[in-house]
Amino acid sequence: NLYDGISLLLEEEKKAGGAKAASADGPYAAFLASLDEVRATQPQNLCAKYLTTDLFNSFNDEQKAILEQCARTGVENPSSALGCYAMTPSDYDVLNAFFDPVIRDYHGASADSVHITDWDASDVGENGVLDMSKLGLDELSMRVRVGRNLTSFNLPGAMDQAERIEFEKTMLTAFDKLISMEEYGGQVYSLTPDFGNGEENPNKITEEEYQELVDAHIMFKNMDDDPYLKSAGIAS
Repeated sequence: NLYDGISLLLEEEKKAGGAKAASADGPYAAFLASLDEVRATQPQNLCAKYLTTDLFNSFNDEQKAILEQCARTGVENPSSALGCYAMTPSDYDVLNAFFDPVIRDYHGASADSVHITDWDASDVGENGVLDMSKLGLDELSMRVRVGRNLTSFNLPGAMDQAERIEFEKTMLTAFDKLISMEEYGGQVYSLTPDFGNGEENPNKITEEEYQELVDAHIMFKNMDDDPYLKSAGIAS
């Protein structure tokens, strides 16, 4: 890929006597050179647009290591529109100088706009109830993918196998409560092979169930096939 190619070129330049130039940005020289290339050729890539060398070098060594991990997917996948993923909830604060302009650009928000969370749906339909039949539509089905994070865990890109299993176990308590409620119910289909140390996963989906849900367009795509998520460490 582009990142590896530039790393190889810099290494060859170093061998040829260009060590001083190649090491100007230390261990991140190849990374920053790749960002420059992506910025010049892929203007839609927001990660490359805002992560300039000057901004990158304004962070300390520990923050640089985290930021490189956050931005790697945007470098390895130049066609990305966003190109970055936070690794921990605190990244949005510690690396705010990078994430804030990226997020505002992505959502078309002004520099002084403030996000307001509003769960009031009373103005939807009639007192919060949208009767599709009144719009001339038959009964519809829909699927909703909900992504949520827990403050006591890293975000997916920084999670190892053990933490992912612990996260799933933590969520099972909440799912059990929903399943026990008549108005919700449902079933857990888990893609986790097992819980480690010989502990079986009681909710592991079978191959037959998996294919049935795929055919019904209920099961989402295999994230391991997504190069953007693989570069970010979210799927591996």
